[in-house]
Amino acid sequence: MNERDRLQQIMESQKLNAKQFAEEIGVSVGTISNIMGGRNNPSLDVMRAILNRFRTINSDWLILGIGSMYRMNGDGPQTALFDIPPIQEPKNQQEWIPAGEINAADKTDNAGKQVAKIIIFYTDGSFEER
Repeated sequence: MNERDRLQQIMESQKLNAKQFAEEIGVSVGTISNIMGGRNNPSLDVMRAILNRFRTINSDWLILGIGSMYRMNGDGPQTALFDIPPIQEPKNQQEWIPAGEINAADKTDNAGKQVAKIIIFYTDGSFEER
């Protein structure tokens, strides 16, 4: 499925014709006509406009064709692009383990190694690098 097909799928799911779709995302009807006619590929500005207007559309699906059409979290479609759960502060200072202060028992196989990067994976599929 190419980008044009994915735009067509969005229009069908939203029950919009090309003119209505163009108005919804704030581009000219000619722009949509050229994309749907195969003369042009959608620009980054068009893709951003779509993602800005239709906040539950999965950006990976729209741009790359990967995954499902709608962004999902554990409870259903997300309502905002790049929803990131808040970082929970520790209840007490003992929950924090500064880099380089790992217990001796944890260092048995990693003597001399230092932490270079930590990646936190969330249950909604998002992640954060530190």
